[in-house]
Amino acid sequence: MFERFTQEAKAALVEAQDVAIELGVGYISPAHIIYGCAAGRESTAGEPLRDAGITAESIRRLLPRSEKPPVADVDAEVLRAIGIDFEGVRAVVEETFGSGSLESAPDRRSAANKIHRPPFTPEAKRALELSLRVALELHDRRIRPGHLLLGLFRLDNDFISIVVQQSGATIAGISAAVLESVDGVSHR
Repeated sequence: MFERFTQEAKAALVEAQDVAIELGVGYISPAHIIYGCAAGRESTAGEPLRDAGITAESIRRLLPRSEKPPVADVDAEVLRAIGIDFEGVRAVVEETFGSGSLESAPDRRSAANKIHRPPFTPEAKRALELSLRVALELHDRRIRPGHLLLGLFRLDNDFISIVVQQSGATIAGISAAVLESVDGVSHR
């Protein structure tokens, strides 16, 4: 199925994956996919969302986070109490890898490191299937970010509804803008 996705749609899904990994959750949900759509510069999803007042940043504030604290939030006093000198560790890491390297460690996980990529939830898989249906209904052979967004809108998903409601927009209004932009791109 992913061979039908345009580079822009694939980029939206990579954004969804990256934010899920960054937030430490073990899955990619419709919430992460709408974030990926909003983060993209492609006109069929990103622009209609931004025009409606929905940005990647506003969505990110609502995204669930892992219960585990990130390494940067480690309490140096607690570590010192168990015999670990966090500042000493930081100094060695910075001496070896450069100043600020502990804080700026890359978030992206490479396949070469064989780090787990979070799976799509059943609802996210359903959204991908719906995006294919949307594309086929519109007689498009490729799935664009706008098709992803329209697929998300066909779900009965509370997170998507909240994001749209908080912006003051409506799913119908954003859908109309997406359909117009998809139609414009398809006929180029």
